Amino acid sequence: MEIALRNLIENNIEELQNEIYPTNAPEGATRPYLVYTRINTKKVKTLQGMTNKEYLSYMFSIMATRYGEMKKLTKQVEDLLISLPGQKIGNFYIEDIDINNVHEVFEYELQVNRGIIDFTIYFEEVE
Repeated sequence: MEIALRNLIENNIEELQNEIYPTNAPEGATRPYLVYTRINTKKVKTLQGMTNKEYLSYMFSIMATRYGEMKKLTKQVEDLLISLPGQKIGNFYIEDIDINNVHEVFEYELQVNRGIIDFTIYFEEVE
């Protein structure tokens, strides 16, 4: 799922191409970039056993030096996520998406604006 989401964003939001990092960005990154962390995993089990369905929660942090740019990119990423239910990305059929929270902060140590999207994606692995 991680690779599918990365490819989706890079193919649809030009400013974030080659600027998506797991957990931390490289020191000194100056372009707008996205850092992601998986924060929860639930595999679906029925009485018959494990299924191909999962629920994953992620936190996306969209970082930009300019506030307006962060707001624009955060909205683009959120809109892209909201458009996913009923679609297939990579080897995954997206059943639903919950946007749990969207907020923003200023990171004084990094001197960047951070737009945070906390979401849960419900999917089934297909071939």
